[in-house]
Amino acid sequence: MASDPLVDVAWELYDLAPASFTAERNARAKAAKSDDPALATRITALKRASAAAWIVGQLVRHRAARLGEVLELGAELRDAQQDLDAATLTQLTRDRRALTAALAREGAALAEARGVNAPSSVLDEVSQTLQAAMADANAAAAVTSGRLIRGLEVVGFDPVDLDGAVAGPAPDGSSAREPQVDELAARRARRNAERAVRAAEKDLERAEREQETVHRQVADLEHQRDDARSRLDELRRQTAEAEHTINAAEDKLRGLAARVEEADDTSSAARAALDEARAALED
Repeated sequence: MASDPLVDVAWELYDLAPASFTAERNARAKAAKSDDPALATRITALKRASAAAWIVGQLVRHRAARLGEVLELGAELRDAQQDLDAATLTQLTRDRRALTAALAREGAALAEARGVNAPSSVLDEVSQTLQAAMADANAAAAVTSGRLIRGLEVVGFDPVDLDGAVAGPAPDGSSAREPQVDELAARRARRNAERAVRAAEKDLERAEREQETVHRQVADLEHQRDDARSRLDELRRQTAEAEHTINAAEDKLRGLAARVEEADDTSSAARAALDEARAALED
């Protein structure tokens, strides 16, 4: 199918700085009027792009690779939403904000190089438009058409409103195609592998903590055992000394037994002699 000639004209017109758009559009329409009045009428109907939409168009033309990264991330986000993959959604959402903000700043640099001012409010709108393109495949097609004339915005989970957003015919979406089944399967497989790696890392961390705890407990118990052994050795030494003292005392006691008996006999004889002496004294 032959391309619509308006698409080629619009692509060139929306690359111009906004201040030059109206005069060049009218000149193009006037030039086309004699050969193709209908095309001239359609050219005249083209509206000037907003500052944010024009900057997005500059990114489409001059930062296509970087924009492609953002839209590719958007496809992954949509895929993760379908899978209800909360962990991946959290990470991709964080990446989305960083990428769109960085790309908006690149758009500001492109605008400045063309003498177009890009205040923060415009850059916010650029970032919102890029986020809308990431959230909605049709919005991505509208952005990559290079004919966007107003900013886009995501509202909840509703499709992005594209009414009057693109100059000329609606884009066919070929430049912002949805990923094929095999691509989605590959992304899911990668996400599953990444989840498996994260889970294995957590398991390893838990295992290492448990290993450290067990080793610490073993060290504590070994210290307690060695301390108990030292105290047991000391008690055994003291027991041996006590037994030696007991045995020595018993040996001495056995040696003194005869002397005790002899001393008892001598004491008894002396008492008897004393008694006899006293009795004699009294007589």
